[in-house]
Amino acid sequence: MKAVFFSDTHLDHTDPAKTRRVESFIREVCVGADMVFLLGDIFDFYHGQGACIYPWFKGIADALKEVTGRGGAVYFLEGNHEYAMGAFFTSYTGATVSEEMSLELDGRKIFVSHGDAFAGGLMRSVLKSRVTARVMDLLGPRLTWAIAMGARVILSKKHKGYNIAAKEIFRGYAARKFDEGFDVVILAHSHMLDRMETGEGTRRKIYLNTGDFIADSTYVSYETSSGLEVRRFSPEE
Repeated sequence: MKAVFFSDTHLDHTDPAKTRRVESFIREVCVGADMVFLLGDIFDFYHGQGACIYPWFKGIADALKEVTGRGGAVYFLEGNHEYAMGAFFTSYTGATVSEEMSLELDGRKIFVSHGDAFAGGLMRSVLKSRVTARVMDLLGPRLTWAIAMGARVILSKKHKGYNIAAKEIFRGYAARKFDEGFDVVILAHSHMLDRMETGEGTRRKIYLNTGDFIADSTYVSYETSSGLEVRRFSPEE
């Protein structure tokens, strides 16, 4: 069993080299995995509308389609920069879209989510509301994109510094999930790579944050033989 978890690439139309790097990661690391989890904010903005694919993101969609085409399962956990991805991702890539998931890997109960649901506050409630989604539908993908790109100067905090208070909030949330019976919690959103372990032996609990893929090249890998590991992506020459 092999599973890959990554997040927070914040792709847009202004940096095609960054997009190609993420495509390379999917094709070099994710293709061949049994399960691939995109833990949100893969795109700096995306609102799924039918079969619409922004042309600058098609390479990413095609790479994910390769994963599912070879028998891998892809799960997209929406971040605070993605809205109603289901129609787009499910129809084209074969991915399953959700905001959070629980699953079992080799007998361990695992919870995965982007992490904005408990840390997003009022702003998230407004942006993720049905009213906002309906307005986006009415405006259409082109105009919605233009508005989102104009608003991101105010709303987006993709370049986050180290914040010990935020780190403890995420660890506290993971601890609550441990109390609910989960053995492993994997989150993103904070852009801070983190690992916390509690307990001993078969009762050991693990929290991981995937960190900032673009700044640090980090992702989380699980294999039956080696367990959970934080790794760094080095593209093939």
